[in-house]
Amino acid sequence: MSARVAFAAGLALSFPAPALADPVGLAADLIGRPYVWGAEGPDAFDCSGLMQYIFAKVGIDLPRRAIDQSRVGGLVGRRLEPGDLVFFSTDTRRSLVTHVGIYEGDGVMINASSRGGRVRRDDLDDEFWADRFMFARRISDAAGTPSARRSETPRGPTNRARIAARVLGRVAGILTRRR
Repeated sequence: MSARVAFAAGLALSFPAPALADPVGLAADLIGRPYVWGAEGPDAFDCSGLMQYIFAKVGIDLPRRAIDQSRVGGLVGRRLEPGDLVFFSTDTRRSLVTHVGIYEGDGVMINASSRGGRVRRDDLDDEFWADRFMFARRISDAAGTPSARRSETPRGPTNRARIAARVLGRVAGILTRRR
């Protein structure tokens, strides 16, 4: 597992990269990679391979198949949060989980499907996805904090500033615990 080094108050601190990672941001970075059934990345993905790959980067071990991933985490009620896994059924009876994506926000998911042929963003209001939607699950982050506690924030400098503040807060927590 790789590590990142941060310099704070003249001290070099090394901590695992997953503590800093955001599964939605990781998925967005993979947009455009080809869809290949059974692929687990990093050059190509299928839907569940993409979810397993990005969550592994943040320290969460997900099962390999979409149907098994659909049993992890807590069921989401009415309001989706970025990072929630969204599950779909493309079988003829619409009873078996066959596809998974990650909710990015604003009604959009990132997923890898044969329909798009690559990792891409899809609108959940698209008739194809809306007709096949089953449910969503919320996964806890690597620190054990439910993603439900994270608020949906806009992308851009404001979001980067919040992420930087969160990282610095974790670094400060590490420093104060070790003294």
